[in-house]
Amino acid sequence: MRRRRIALTSRVKSLLDRLDEVAVLATRRVAFVGVLGMLVVAFAQVLDVLLRWFANSPIDGLNEAVGLAIGVAVAATFPAGAAQRVNLAIDLLGGRVPPRLLAWLKVLAGLLLLLFYVLLAWRVGAYAAKLAERNASTVYLHLPMAPFMWLVAFFLGCAALVQAIAWLVTLRFALAGLPDPIGWSIGQEDGVQAPRPGVSVPDRRLATAAVLLVLALGALLYLLPGTLAPLMAFAQPHGGTLATAVVVLLWVLLVLYVPLAATMGLLGVLTTVLFIGLEPALNVVGNESIQFLTNAQVAVLPMFLMMGAFAVVAGMSSDIYALAHTLLAHLRGGLALATIGGCGGFGALTGSSLATVATLGRVALPEMGARGYSQSLAMGTVAAGGTLGALVPPSIPLIFYAFLTEQSIGKLFIAAMVPAAMAIVFYLAAVAIVVRVVPGSAPPASTRAELPSIARALKRAWGVLTLFAVVLGGIYSGVCTETEAAAIGAGGAFLFALARGKINRRTFAAVMGETTGITAMLYVIIFGVLLFSFSLGVTGLPQRMTEYFQGLQVEPILVILMLLAIYLALGCIMDSNTVMFVTTPLIAPLVAGVGYDLVWWGVIMLIVLETGLITPPFGIHLFVLKSIGGGADVPLKRVYAGVIPFVIADFVKLLLIVVFPALALWLPASMVSK
Repeated sequence: MRRRRIALTSRVKSLLDRLDEVAVLATRRVAFVGVLGMLVVAFAQVLDVLLRWFANSPIDGLNEAVGLAIGVAVAATFPAGAAQRVNLAIDLLGGRVPPRLLAWLKVLAGLLLLLFYVLLAWRVGAYAAKLAERNASTVYLHLPMAPFMWLVAFFLGCAALVQAIAWLVTLRFALAGLPDPIGWSIGQEDGVQAPRPGVSVPDRRLATAAVLLVLALGALLYLLPGTLAPLMAFAQPHGGTLATAVVVLLWVLLVLYVPLAATMGLLGVLTTVLFIGLEPALNVVGNESIQFLTNAQVAVLPMFLMMGAFAVVAGMSSDIYALAHTLLAHLRGGLALATIGGCGGFGALTGSSLATVATLGRVALPEMGARGYSQSLAMGTVAAGGTLGALVPPSIPLIFYAFLTEQSIGKLFIAAMVPAAMAIVFYLAAVAIVVRVVPGSAPPASTRAELPSIARALKRAWGVLTLFAVVLGGIYSGVCTETEAAAIGAGGAFLFALARGKINRRTFAAVMGETTGITAMLYVIIFGVLLFSFSLGVTGLPQRMTEYFQGLQVEPILVILMLLAIYLALGCIMDSNTVMFVTTPLIAPLVAGVGYDLVWWGVIMLIVLETGLITPPFGIHLFVLKSIGGGADVPLKRVYAGVIPFVIADFVKLLLIVVFPALALWLPASMVSK
C-alpha cells in the first residue's frame, strides 16, 4: 500500500510538472506569434504614414484593422503570462512573513487570479455572442467583429486553464509547508524557468485540498446572489462609507500578496454589483475590457516596449552613453555628467527608470570607480539619472496614466519634455557643484575630445537621435498619431538592429519574450484598474472627496501639496507604475475638481514618484544600486550621502513646475492636432 501511494504521488508530481512545462512551451509559441503580429502591424502603420506623406494615399480603414488585430495579438500573450507567473504584487512586509503562511497566501492569491481570468473569459465570450447575434461589423471595412472577440475570449480561457495548473503547483508546495519559489514581488516578473525544489505530496491530499478550496469559493459565489438584496439595500444609501471600506480592503489584499490585477478587478466588480445589480455589472466587465482592448491606441504600449528592446539589442544605449562621454569628458566630473546624459538617452529608449538604473549602473559604476570617482558621487549620479528613464518621453508610466484618465498620450509626452530637460540640467548642475565643494569626489578634468572623435561618436549615435526626433517630432507636429509614432519607433529600432547584424534567433526571441511578459502583465492589470475605476465612479467617492475639499474652502494649492507629500511617501516604498494604477482612479477626479489640468498633474505625479525612488531612507533605487555596486561592501549611508544633492535638485524642479504650470503646459498648447 505504501509503495502504491509513493507511486501515485510520483505520478501526480510528474504530471503537474509536465503540464506546467507544456503550458510554458505552448503558450510561449502562441505569444511569439502574437507579438510578431504586433511588429507586422507596426510596419503596416509605417507604410501608411509614408503613403500619406509622399503620395497622399493612406491605407483606407487601417485603424479599424489595427484595433482588432492588436486586440487579438495582445490577448495571445495572456496564456504565456499566466504560465510564466508574470504578475505584479507588492511586498510591503519585506519578507517577514513565515514561509508556511506565505505559502497559503500564494494559494489564495493564485485562486483569486484564476477567478479573475475565468470572469474575463466568460464575459468577453458573452460580449462576442451578442456581437454575433446582431452581425456587428466595423464601419468602414465591414469586418465582422465577433470572430475577433471569440479569439480574445479563447485566449483568456486558455490563460484561465494555465492559471489553474499554476495554482495546483502552488497548492502542492503549500501542502508541503513551502511557498512556491515562483511567485510575485514588487515590480518583478518571475518565470517558471527558475529552479524549483522537489516536493512530495500524496495525490489524494492534493486533490482533496484543491476540491475543498474550489468548493468553498464556489459556495461563496453561489450564496452571493441570495445576499445581494440586503447588501444593495445597505450599500446604495451609504456609497461613501462602502467605497472607503473597499479602498481599505484593496490595500489589505495587496499586503496579503494578492496580484494587483485580481485585487482591483474583483473588488471593482463586487462594488459595481452592489450599486447597479449583478447582470449590468457583469456586462460592464465585457464592455470595458473589449472597448479598451480594441482601441487602436492600445498598440502604443507594446510597440514602445518593442522599440526599447530592439534599441538595446542594436547597441543604441551604449551609443548615446559614448556620445555623452565624448562631449563632456573634458569637464571636471565629466564621466558623472556623461552618465546623466546617458541615462536621459537610455530613458528615451526604454521608458523605464528601474531598467535605466540596472543597465547603466552596471556600466557606469565600474567605470567611475576605476577613474577615481568617489562611491557617493557614482551612486548618487546613477540613482538620480535612473529617474530620467520614466520622465524622458516616450514614457511607459505616462502611457498608463493616459489610459486611466483618458488624456492624450501625445500631449503628456510633449508636456514632459521641458520638465525632463530641466531634470537633466539640474542634475548636471548638482554634479558640477559636488565636484567643486568636495574636490576629492572626482579626478581632474581630462583633455577635450578632438573633432574627429566627436564626429565618430555622432556618427555612431545618429540612429538613436534620429529615432527620438522622428517619434516626438512626429507627435508634436501632428504629422503622425501617437500610435503611428510608436509603430515608427518599433519598426525603426528593428531595422537599425537588423542593419547592424544584431538580429539573430536568440536576440529576436529575447525581444519577443520580454515584450510578451510585460504586455501580458500590464494589460491584465489595466483590465482590473478599469473595472475598479468604474466602480468608484458608481459609488461617487471621487465626487464626494472633491466636494469635501471644496467645502473646507482651502486653497487648491494646499490640496496639491498634501497629495505630493503622500505620493513622495508612496514613491519611497512602491514602484511608480503600481502607485499610479492604485491611486489614479481616486485622485485624478479630485485634482480636476479643484481646478488643475490633468496633463500637468500626470507630469507632476510622475516627477514626485520618481523622486521618492531616490529619497532616503527607503528609496527603491538606493537598494538596487547598493546590490549592483558591491552589496555589503558599500555602506548604505554612503549611498544616502551621494543622492542628497540630486534629491534637492528634484525638489527645486518640482517647486518650479508647481508654481509655474506653464513649464509643462506651454508646449502641449502649441501642438498641431492630428
